[in-house]
Amino acid sequence: MLLSVHIIKVEPGHYRTHVMEGREELGTFDTISISAAIREAASHALPDLSGYHVWYEHVCAGTCTPSNMRIDPEGLAQRLMALHGQFKS
Repeated sequence: MLLSVHIIKVEPGHYRTHVMEGREELGTFDTISISAAIREAASHALPDLSGYHVWYEHVCAGTCTPSNMRIDPEGLAQRLMALHGQFKS
């Protein structure tokens, strides 16, 4: 199974994350950073979950395994922020 993690910046220091299976929302949580959102999503991975499509607003870092998200959430967050800067909406 693959899920999507959509991270949205509400305001500085406040990020809302939606965990989705297709169009169905499975859960929502708030964090203080993109890396904290990635770490939180990975820590609640279901046993049969292969990975997540990781989004920050309008850009996607690709499909990541929960273990890679736990190992380097900061690196993934930096990649998302760099992509976000390249493709401003």
